[in-house]
Amino acid sequence: MKDFHPLADPSSFRKMAASMWHAPNDPHIFGFTDIDMTKAQQFMDDYGQRHGCKVTVTHFVTRALALAFAKHPELNAKIGWSRIWLRDHIDIFCQVATEGGRDLSGFKLRGADQMSLQQIAEKLQGSARDIREDKDPTFKRSRNLFRALPLWGVRFVLALMSLLTNKLNLHLPKLGMPRDPFGSAMVTSVGMYGIDSGFAPFTPVARCPIILTVTRIKPRPWAEGDKVVVRPVLRLCGTFDHRVIDGARAGMFSGVIEAPFHDPGLLLTDEERAAAK
Repeated sequence: MKDFHPLADPSSFRKMAASMWHAPNDPHIFGFTDIDMTKAQQFMDDYGQRHGCKVTVTHFVTRALALAFAKHPELNAKIGWSRIWLRDHIDIFCQVATEGGRDLSGFKLRGADQMSLQQIAEKLQGSARDIREDKDPTFKRSRNLFRALPLWGVRFVLALMSLLTNKLNLHLPKLGMPRDPFGSAMVTSVGMYGIDSGFAPFTPVARCPIILTVTRIKPRPWAEGDKVVVRPVLRLCGTFDHRVIDGARAGMFSGVIEAPFHDPGLLLTDEERAAAK
């Protein structure tokens, strides 16, 4: 007895689909969690007034993500040359939209777990301003290069960048190719565009095991005991690299990231806690 037999008279779409796509070889895991932002929003307002800075959800998520890696350093890894490499520091790459959303760049916060919310906010706001005002030399070099090249040339340059910075671990910032350019994780914010759910894809140049999408905070029904109330809810969407983070670890890691939203004081540095007493 045979275990298989051919499908008789397949539809034209079924034949096209079977021809167009290859066998699955993608390590993506997708997941999201809905978070009641009531406490977090109040904390951000109070913190911003106390420190004289504007704290956004992106800054909050970046700090929470960095501290989660500090608790689980075994997940701060990348794949290269058939090995799993652990990073010695925690860097978070935050994406920045430019030209009214027409282009995209970003900035890597090195040692993000050692930075306060105030430092993260000021660093990202300053970096985003430089990029949008065309004052960031690295962004200008890479943007001008890619605009001048045809698609096949861009493909070649990206492959070369990945080889030099990810596999050979070379540090070439003057050429627009810093070592490990996207760091431990990426954070991309799309809430300002009205998106309340969405997952970001990994790029071949990046070697980070997680990308978090910060969506729009939206009033949603929320169960509070045996009652249903309306709460400001953030749907935090995550894309995980299954080669580094499996389903069980993704769930555990997500719980650690989510904890500061329920107890925002977890994001304070030791110095800030001492000053608040």
